[in-house]
Amino acid sequence: MASTNGYSPRGAERIALYLRVSSEEQRDRETIEIQREFLNEYCRLYKLEVADVYADDGVSGTVPLHERPEGRRLLEDAGNGRFGLVLVYKLDRLGRSLLVIVDAHDRLDSLGASLRSGCEPIDTSTPSGRLIFQMLASFAEYDRENIRERTQAGLHRAFRGGRHFGAAPYGYRTDKHGHLQIVPEEAEIVRGIIEQVSEGSSLYAEAKRLNDLGVPTPGWRYGSRKKRPGSTFWSVAPVSNIVRQSAYSGTHRVKTNGGKDVIEQAVPPILSPEIQERAAAVLKENKRYPDQKNARKYLLRGLVRCGACGAACTGHPAGKNGKTYHYYTCRAGRANAGRVSLHKPPYLNAVWLEDLVWTDVRRFLQDPGEVLERVRDQIGGANDGEEIEARREDLAKRLAGRQAEKDRYVRTYAQGHISEEELDVYLADLKNQTDNLRLLLTSVEAELSQKREQAELADTTKAWLYALRERIEEVEEDTPEAFTARQRLVKLLVESISADKRPEDGRTEIQITYRFGPPSASEGYSEDSSVASFKNGSMS
Repeated sequence: MASTNGYSPRGAERIALYLRVSSEEQRDRETIEIQREFLNEYCRLYKLEVADVYADDGVSGTVPLHERPEGRRLLEDAGNGRFGLVLVYKLDRLGRSLLVIVDAHDRLDSLGASLRSGCEPIDTSTPSGRLIFQMLASFAEYDRENIRERTQAGLHRAFRGGRHFGAAPYGYRTDKHGHLQIVPEEAEIVRGIIEQVSEGSSLYAEAKRLNDLGVPTPGWRYGSRKKRPGSTFWSVAPVSNIVRQSAYSGTHRVKTNGGKDVIEQAVPPILSPEIQERAAAVLKENKRYPDQKNARKYLLRGLVRCGACGAACTGHPAGKNGKTYHYYTCRAGRANAGRVSLHKPPYLNAVWLEDLVWTDVRRFLQDPGEVLERVRDQIGGANDGEEIEARREDLAKRLAGRQAEKDRYVRTYAQGHISEEELDVYLADLKNQTDNLRLLLTSVEAELSQKREQAELADTTKAWLYALRERIEEVEEDTPEAFTARQRLVKLLVESISADKRPEDGRTEIQITYRFGPPSASEGYSEDSSVASFKNGSMS
């Protein structure tokens, strides 16, 4: 086959250099340049002509080769016959798991490109090279898992021995032995917060008290290094974290294994467990029996955020002339009311904002076709499914071909054309190829199954939206069930709502980001009152 770009057939005389480091390896100085210098010297030594260099910088080895930017380009150029050999620094540059490495090699092999390692005796153009490749790929994954297990075991031993890693809880610092020690001035603040809450104070009241007193926020302290400052004001979240931090009563709980396991450490207590238990009980009671003024349910709960500080805007009632009005407002800014140096929180009329968003959602319901198309695009288009199905068929066909090839080798040996030693090498090579194909086929079939499940989810969403369209009047009824349905719809269709004050006139501007595109009739909104105005912002 002649190459269209002037190179020899399949680029057999030319090679490609593939380099990769992850962000973690960059921190350990395993840079792209080290690999580049080594491979260039390797090519000069063996008089190899380099077609191109493909460098994925800051890409994890768990990402398949065809999903990496430069990895995708490498495969495309291999398919176009630009080179016949890919040279890597080490095998783990292709991937950090057996599946990723085998998949990368299989894709290159199917495109006519063999693989060679600069630091390992790997050349997949020969049966013996493929055998070594298989063993090293298996050892690479085994070694990686071994290192991970040893690292985790070492960390767990250190945790059980009382050592602390990472940022110290507020009120503590880490000494030179890695143990938590009390910071007296911060411990006083912790003690005051928890005692106040145990006597009935709320999280909001404590945040406001601390801001009024000008108390610095917790920030972060790693080891014995200088403390890094936190935000400029206290909000409900850090106060809540302090009340719930078990270390203050003498037992620090460290979550490991993705939060599945908990290791308890004995640390110097700041206050008695009884006080902290009373504070936790008060918070639980407040949550169970909230202030009746806040009994109104807010449709956009969890979606509205302050554009100035990023904090959540929560429901807030306000009374005027004997009437109660409901707003969404920044709880962090509200806790700082009266402090001139901090931003003034936006106040969004809850009824107006909820009607505005619901009008858009209603438009979606009347014609959900566009929404559903975008849902399908997000879970992967038809082309993705066709590509995966084509790869599954190719793998199945090649797997069947390897079985027929085994029979041919046995017949060739029986006819005396190859020795028993050669037969052993060929059959071992063939077994590894077969095992790899089965591994890849299982992975592709799992991916296809996931695609089908996602398609079924999209169909379910479609059926739900169309069913709701027929029952829109029921959804808008004033019942708890109807409110729950409306809230589910809003969370499905709205990504976020941001509110901020315009510097030129002080009016509040909001930006609604929809998950699946803007409503077709949405050109812009405004409110007559001075509370807020809206300009249609960028849509996702």
